[in-house]
Amino acid sequence: MAEFVPAVGNILSLIERGDWVRLERELAPNIHWITAVEEHHHGPANVIAGIRHDMPPGPPAFHELDADGRLTLWVDKMG
Repeated sequence: MAEFVPAVGNILSLIERGDWVRLERELAPNIHWITAVEEHHHGPANVIAGIRHDMPPGPPAFHELDADGRLTLWVDKMG
């Protein structure tokens, strides 16, 4: 398995376990999540609603964290 930065590994683990409460805490209020099919989700509640019933994503093509270590941007690998 590839090595991920801790934040990415944590996010992926929370999604795989379906731990939506803890995932919400790891997402910044201004989170912008772009799926592999280029759907854009903004805000923790919309992100979780958008990904909760999909297969867990793989590592992102790109991501950003805020100063508190919360995820502000996630861009899935396309295709």
